[in-house]
Amino acid sequence: MTLLTKIRNRSGLLVSIIAIALLVFILEGALESRQGLSVSDRSKIAIINGHDVSIDEFQSKMDQAETNQKQQSQKNTIDENTRESLRMQVWNQLLIEYIVKPRYEKLGIGVSTDELFDMIQGKDPHPQIKQAFTDPQTQQFNPTQVVTFLKNMEKDETGETKGRWIIFEQAIKEERVSQKYTAMVKKGIYVTKAEAKRNYIGTTKTASFQFAAKKYSDIADSTITVTDDDLKKYYNENKNKYKQKETVRGIDYVEYMVTPSNDDRSAIAESLEKLKPEFIAAENDSDFVNQNSDNRFVDRYIGFNSGFMYFDSLSRSPIGTVVGPYMENNLYKLSKLSGTKMMPDSVKARHILISIENGDAKKALERTDSIKTAIKSGKKFEEMAQLFSKDPGSAVKGGDLGWFKEGMMVKPFNDACFFGAKGELQVVQSQFGVHLIEVMDKGKESKRLLVSTIDLAVTPSSTTYQYYYGKASEFAGKNQNKESFEKTIKEQGLNKRSADNLREIEHSFNGIENTRDVVRWAYGAKKDEVSPVFQIGDRYIVAMLSKIKEKGTLPLEEVKDLVETEAKKQKKADKFIAEFDSKLKSGATLEQVAQALNLQVEAGLNQSFLNGMLANYGREANVMGAVFGSKPKVLSKATQGDNAVFLYFISEFSEPAASTDDYKSNASNLTTTARQRVDYEIFDALKDKADIEDKRAVFF
Repeated sequence: MTLLTKIRNRSGLLVSIIAIALLVFILEGALESRQGLSVSDRSKIAIINGHDVSIDEFQSKMDQAETNQKQQSQKNTIDENTRESLRMQVWNQLLIEYIVKPRYEKLGIGVSTDELFDMIQGKDPHPQIKQAFTDPQTQQFNPTQVVTFLKNMEKDETGETKGRWIIFEQAIKEERVSQKYTAMVKKGIYVTKAEAKRNYIGTTKTASFQFAAKKYSDIADSTITVTDDDLKKYYNENKNKYKQKETVRGIDYVEYMVTPSNDDRSAIAESLEKLKPEFIAAENDSDFVNQNSDNRFVDRYIGFNSGFMYFDSLSRSPIGTVVGPYMENNLYKLSKLSGTKMMPDSVKARHILISIENGDAKKALERTDSIKTAIKSGKKFEEMAQLFSKDPGSAVKGGDLGWFKEGMMVKPFNDACFFGAKGELQVVQSQFGVHLIEVMDKGKESKRLLVSTIDLAVTPSSTTYQYYYGKASEFAGKNQNKESFEKTIKEQGLNKRSADNLREIEHSFNGIENTRDVVRWAYGAKKDEVSPVFQIGDRYIVAMLSKIKEKGTLPLEEVKDLVETEAKKQKKADKFIAEFDSKLKSGATLEQVAQALNLQVEAGLNQSFLNGMLANYGREANVMGAVFGSKPKVLSKATQGDNAVFLYFISEFSEPAASTDDYKSNASNLTTTARQRVDYEIFDALKDKADIEDKRAVFF
């Protein structure tokens, strides 16, 4: 890998890290201020804290992100899932640019010229600099290479080297600024002595008590009746539970999966049957397979245990025999016997791996040949492997790889071992480098077959697509309201699926990619409206808009099911409290009340306040709060919990074994926990306070 490639990959990696971490700026140079720039509404993709963000600005950053991604992946194309991920990264870059960066500037946080120089050429350079300029042979950082690189950078007439370096330099600079800001926030976190004391008592003071509890699950919801007034009352008293941070939609839908018909299968089989005579007559089987098959020719000899269904019959047939068409793994296949060999079932070998550095295979081959010559002249193979092999797993064992079966190694290595002579020193090149191989032993030989296979996937025809589209269209046309939609699904035994909490920018749901058209429809439809037919890949979808949840407190009708469940639980709690109260006569004990209500007396031993978990009941923070607010040796009143209504009697409180006045340990633990949260909460906190108008859904 060239030095420029290293810098390119490091800078591309930093782009992803910065976007994902949400705490580092953009990699490009700072853009000119957009304030005061007139941007028409149609070209705005967002307004962030008063800044108009145009689609051109967004797309410029997107182009840079795609370029970085292509360089990282060494691919010329980007799939839609990756592109959507990059859009999210660019969006976060913009949020950082207009929400976080102004705070840095207001606080005067920056990186001086001397500090930047120290990060690149100083005594303790940035980790990415160290990685880029570390000698792969010695694994040592070489600072002189940094200076040499910077001096030679201007020699690149294309300007690419300098351009990539500027991006790289800007990235580590902005990362440092972010680290300073985060460090300031962390240093500003302070835990008071009172807080530390509460934590100390909450974790060390314990209560032991007996209790009787009646679970809400003991009564079925279906036996509880709630009126509209009950629902309104519960909703009005608990509106804070139904706040929606962003606008979302929910849909119910049916999908018609397009699967190949019997006619489709027959058509594929017939096409292979017609191809069979040409396959038999073909002189170059690999070329013929590559021209006619969905999958390329595999140059590998297979054995009896390969699982090939026609191994036995072809092993007794002449070269050129063709079997099929036959079906395997949803593929129709034709297989031709192209050759046979007697081969060992396994081999034992050792090797010395020499890495190819900076693409110089010739140099690696020359080095391998010199090692080979040294071994032939009397040097021990195992000693040379320990000295020179770049395969650490085998080098410590003198290059010994042990026994392995055919097909376990990469092809050049595999063929050298299985076709080469025992004891022969062979030099082969693979994607891992150059290997010096010695076959130490071979297993029992058996007959192996070279089988050339043409395979064709069974795919639906246009006629099949039309058939399923017709079924979906019929369903959509006849069911244009909620009642009919639900009724027909039940009558026809269709599988109704749901997708809730769909944001306006969503591109997928329930594992289905490229659902953008469905989401767009949902945001333009009315509640209970039924959609037209959407084709998404190999399926047709008909949806009904089942939920509309706008940002803010949701109206009762949108959360009626949730409210009803909670209101019924409240009615159970009221009923249970009344039952407990009726038995709590003067002088009644916990055991007497429990017996009267047919309940068991249970024990809560050494429970701390901050541990709200109660065995067999789950989290009961309200009950634990009541316990630690009560006096010992006094029977409590009925107390409503999250999962049951409780009656308890505290035996004793156990104070901490040793008292303390400074609570330093607790303060330190609380501070550490709070500071750890800064890294992943600071951006969300700033974003929640920002004024953001997101219009991405209009464009993507």
